[in-house]
Amino acid sequence: MSSHSAAQPLSPRLFWIIAAGFVLFESGLLGLAYQYTRDQHRLTEQLALVHQGSAVAWQMASSPPAGATVESRQLWLGATLHALRDGGTVLSLENTLTQLTPLDSPTARLAASRALGHWDKFVDFNLRTSVTTQARDELAAMSAPLHELSNILSLERNQAAWSATMMGLIALAAGILTFITVGSLLLHQTLRFARSGQMLRSMMNQIGAGVCILSSGGRIADVNRAACRMLGRPRKMLRGKRLEEVLTLNDGVWTGDRPDGLPIAVERIPGTIDSHKGPLNIVTLLDVTARHLTTECLQHLAHHDPLTGLPNRAYLEKRFRDELTDINNDMLLGVAVLDLDGFKPVNDSYGHAIGDSLLVQIAQRLSSALRISDMIARTGGDEFVVLFPDVGSRESLTLLGERLLSVFNDPFQVSGLSIPMGCSIGLSIAPDDGSDQDSLLRAADAAMYQAKHAGKRRVRLTAVKATGGDTLPASPRSKAIG
Repeated sequence: MSSHSAAQPLSPRLFWIIAAGFVLFESGLLGLAYQYTRDQHRLTEQLALVHQGSAVAWQMASSPPAGATVESRQLWLGATLHALRDGGTVLSLENTLTQLTPLDSPTARLAASRALGHWDKFVDFNLRTSVTTQARDELAAMSAPLHELSNILSLERNQAAWSATMMGLIALAAGILTFITVGSLLLHQTLRFARSGQMLRSMMNQIGAGVCILSSGGRIADVNRAACRMLGRPRKMLRGKRLEEVLTLNDGVWTGDRPDGLPIAVERIPGTIDSHKGPLNIVTLLDVTARHLTTECLQHLAHHDPLTGLPNRAYLEKRFRDELTDINNDMLLGVAVLDLDGFKPVNDSYGHAIGDSLLVQIAQRLSSALRISDMIARTGGDEFVVLFPDVGSRESLTLLGERLLSVFNDPFQVSGLSIPMGCSIGLSIAPDDGSDQDSLLRAADAAMYQAKHAGKRRVRLTAVKATGGDTLPASPRSKAIG
């Protein structure tokens, strides 16, 4: 009988057992190569920190700094030495956050412990008195164990690099053999699936809108280039996530933030496609960020002053209505009307550009003097209105007004100019001085004009109408309103 007739082909089961054995062997080699590579990287990080620690210890021993510098170096060096021996997170001198694992080698741990022993003595000397000769001697003595630790880590790193290289070469040889063994049978099927996948991805990438293919569990299985560009994330970062983890529904529009900080606004259009595994859920994403930002910008401009960014009169009216509904017997609503003293001469002398810059600084100072619950609005060229919710008494309101006035104690620095500025403030309180916006503003406006007539740079509070006391004279603007 000829040899050709005697040779029996391998059964499919035996073939796949052999192929699986090759794959497991290859996987084991790759796993070892990966582990050795990780060990090399870990040892490189540890070695770099040892060198940095040696340099810092030498600098502290030779020419010790003073003040915050020595404290920061001591904290860094102590944390680094403990992290080298016991593991932990440490920030390198290159501002790189490194997660260290404990030293594996007993000799390396012994060298690190010796260095820590000298460091503990240095810290003990340093706590009892300033940096002395004994303390610097302990720092100098750390160089020997640190040098020994550097040699140990360098040797271990070289061994790990050599082992990783050898495992990689063996894995390469085993991979070639595995490829030759199983490649011929799988080539046809692999090429068929590859062509199918490439065709689908090519079609997806030609679409200008973002396309996400979702798994049966609602997680992202694949995305096209437009979706990656729109969401600001690579494909590998999006796979396995839910769209709800990236975008949030707000008023019918899905919004979020890209990793680079830019905002996203998209519309989602659901759909399905057929595949050999059954229907796949897809979501088409339409970028509406520009339209969404334009809408938000218009809403902001409609309720805020374009120069100072403070709320405007329209926003003030809405806030007034909300606060007046919340007034109770214990907590009242305070209102302040502010008018700058001598602002027009600034515009006439230096120009409107300087005047605008001055208004921006004034708005910033006034905002910083408010409580969290307070609100300030710009209602005119040099006029502001402040609402003080939850005011306990008229005396408390007066103190808040005095705090606003105090921001004008120092002159304002604008384009190299030192400009002093004053302010007259009138205060009213609800419901004593009125139960609606107009009456409260008229009362505060009249009090502000009395402050101006009394010499400016003053705070005036309206009299309580209910007590029959003297009321403030109506201001010119109050008469105009009336």
